[in-house]
Amino acid sequence: MYQPRAKPGFTLIETVIAMSLMAFMFLAIFSLITTNLTLLFSSKIRSTSIGLAQAKLEELKNLPYDSLATRSGTIYPAGTILDEEVVTRNGLKLNVATDIRYVDNEFDGNLNGTAPAKPVDLYPYDYKKVTITVTSIDKKKTYARLSTDIAAKTAETAGNTGVLIVKVIDANGNPVEAANVSIVNSQLSPAVGINTQTDVSGQVVIPKLPPDTAQNYHIEVSKAGFSSEKTYPVGGNISNPASPDFGLVAQQTVTKTFAIDRISSLSMTVYDQSGQILPGITLDVRGEKQLSSSPIVYKYSQAFTTDQDGKVNISGIEWDSYTISANGYTVLSTTPYQPLSLSPGLSLEARVTLAPSPSQYPVILQINPISPEVTTGTIIDITGSNLSGSASVILRKTGQPDRVATSVSSSGADSLAATFNLVGMQPGAWDVVVTLSGRQTVQYSGIIIP
Repeated sequence: MYQPRAKPGFTLIETVIAMSLMAFMFLAIFSLITTNLTLLFSSKIRSTSIGLAQAKLEELKNLPYDSLATRSGTIYPAGTILDEEVVTRNGLKLNVATDIRYVDNEFDGNLNGTAPAKPVDLYPYDYKKVTITVTSIDKKKTYARLSTDIAAKTAETAGNTGVLIVKVIDANGNPVEAANVSIVNSQLSPAVGINTQTDVSGQVVIPKLPPDTAQNYHIEVSKAGFSSEKTYPVGGNISNPASPDFGLVAQQTVTKTFAIDRISSLSMTVYDQSGQILPGITLDVRGEKQLSSSPIVYKYSQAFTTDQDGKVNISGIEWDSYTISANGYTVLSTTPYQPLSLSPGLSLEARVTLAPSPSQYPVILQINPISPEVTTGTIIDITGSNLSGSASVILRKTGQPDRVATSVSSSGADSLAATFNLVGMQPGAWDVVVTLSGRQTVQYSGIIIP
C-alpha cells in the first residue's frame, strides 16, 4: 500500500538557531540607534558649550582693562566678575567658570630672569589671560575651554611699534596648525600685506607693526576643508560688527583669536502632519553665530527648496546650531530637536514636520529628560506651543504596545508635564505623540529608554 512521504520541516535546533540570529540582528540595530542618538546629544552639548564660551569671551573683551578681575581670582584688587555661574542655554544647564590672571610675556624678559638673552622684567604684568571653561553642573565633564589674551594700552613692547598675536583654535579650543592668516592694512605707507600660516601652537606673532588708531587692520583666517573667520570694517555692510577691524597703538600687544574647524553637511526631509513628504517647500536655515548683535546679523542665513522627495541637502556648512522655519508653515517638530546641533566634520540627517499656518496642532520644541529614569512615576516635560493639560501623551514604538501617560498637567500653552509608568518598557528610542482636540503631533525618537 502506498504511503506518502512526510514533508520536511524545521527541527527544534534549526528554529532555535534562526531565533538566535534574529535576536542578534535586532540587538545590533538597537545598539546602532542608541549610539547615534547619544552622539547627537553629545554634539549638541559641545556646540552649545563652545558658543557659550565664545560669547563670554567677547563680553569680557569689551570691558575696560582694569575691570577684568574676578571676585575670588588671582588679581588684586578683586573685581565683580563671577568666578562661576550656572547658565541655561538650549534647554541645557551648564557651569561656566571664568579665570583671569596676569601673564609675563618673555618678549621683554621675565621676573625670574630666565628668558634667554633677556633682562629681568621688573614689571611682569604684560597682559591678562582670560579662560572660560564650560562643564556639567557637577563639574565631572568638561565640554569646552577657550582662552584669550587681553592687553592694556600700556603693555610693554619695543619702540614706536605694536605686536599682533593671532591665535587660531578649533571647536574644542585646540590649536589649528597651518591655518592661512592674511593681515592687511592698505591705509599705511608702506601698506601692510602679510600672508602666513600658524605654527604648531596655532599662533602667528607679528612684531614691529606700525601704529594705526583708525581701525584699519584686517585679518582673514582659513584652511582647506575648514570654515573661515575674519574681521569686518566698522561702518561697512555690517554697521556694528562683533569682530571689527582694529587699530594698533604703539607699545601695545593685541591678541585676536579665531575659531575654525572642519566643514559639515546637513540633510533634511520634510513631512506634513500625516507623514507625507512635502516637495517644493522653502526652508529658511539660520545659524546661531552672529556677525553683529546690534542690529542682529547672523553669519549663516540661507533659503532652500525641498526636492521631489521632500529633501534638502546642504554641504560645506560650518559647525553651529541651526534653526529651521518655513514661510506659511508651522514647524511642529524636528528630529533631532531644534536648534539642530551640527558638530565639525559631521553629516547630520534631520526630519522636519510642518503644518500650514495658522496651525492648531501641538508644537514640540524640547522634551526633558531625553533619557528618563525608569520608574512608575516618571515625569516628562514637553515644551512648545498649542499645548494644554487636556492633551493626551503617548509613548510609541513599532512592535510594542503604546504607553499612555497616567496624568497630564499644564501651567500654560507652552508646556506639558506628563507622568508615565516606564517600568517594563523595551529599551531604545520611543516616539512621543501629543494629541489635542483631535490634532496629533509626533516627536520621532523623542526619548530614549535606557
